[in-house]
Amino acid sequence: MKELPINFNGLLGWMGLFGGLVWVLLFVVRSEKMLQKPMKINLLFFGRKANQEYGVRLLNRLFRLMNNEKPYLEKNISLESLAARLNVTAAQLTQVIDENLEQGFPELISTYRIQEAKRLLVMPEYQHGKMEDLAYKVGYESIALFDDAFKNFTEQTPTEYKKRMSMICL
Repeated sequence: MKELPINFNGLLGWMGLFGGLVWVLLFVVRSEKMLQKPMKINLLFFGRKANQEYGVRLLNRLFRLMNNEKPYLEKNISLESLAARLNVTAAQLTQVIDENLEQGFPELISTYRIQEAKRLLVMPEYQHGKMEDLAYKVGYESIALFDDAFKNFTEQTPTEYKKRMSMICL
């Protein structure tokens, strides 16, 4: 029998080396892509104390964002867009809101919107303005949604609230 001109041991070694290099390159490329994305922490991997501390920090960041940038005034604000601004997942933000504020995301947004509406209703420039304009300014798409939310939070309509506040301020 004739000997084969190919040395299989050498060939297998080169194939292994080549495969290893390909794997390392793929790992490096994947790592670079991961570094470009914002890091999101999964609360489920932390112990209860770390989870609580992280929740408190996230809640403080949420309050700062809400008070400084007022994203609740945007008509199309979503849980996902707010979570992205805070560099967390929507699930993490939901968990922190639910557990610490004992309300959901829609109620949180409504609370901020109604507080802003109440603040504006006592200002002189809104004393003679249309309620529709105020509803749009605080993020509602319709006067009906605004009226319902306002009554739900204050047990009175915006008009009743405005009248009551004008009598108190006299």
